[in-house]
Amino acid sequence: LMSHLGRPDGRPSDKLSLQPVAVRLEQLLKRPVTFLPDCVGADVEKTCACPAAGAIILLENLRFHAEEEGKGKDKDGNKVKPSDADIAAFRASLTKLGDVYVNDAFGTAHCAHS
Repeated sequence: LMSHLGRPDGRPSDKLSLQPVAVRLEQLLKRPVTFLPDCVGADVEKTCACPAAGAIILLENLRFHAEEEGKGKDKDGNKVKPSDADIAAFRASLTKLGDVYVNDAFGTAHCAHS
């Protein structure tokens, strides 16, 4: 599972972490949920490559990466824009994580986000 929460401006934020969602989802489903502390990269790709049958994996907030919206702010609050190559690499990593994509976020379906 992958999602976004809030507007962290492309930087990690404890307040906007999806880890509490994993805990609650586990309670609701009465099944283990594996929470990954990132949403892209080699470790995430490896974990998602061959999950056990029925495994549930929740990735960290996609918006912790400026590449998701194509913009963000640095630690000093200055606007930053990731390169086209960085956005492409972010998208390529996300694409490796599953076979089916369901966009249930109607409010953002029209946006050009990754």
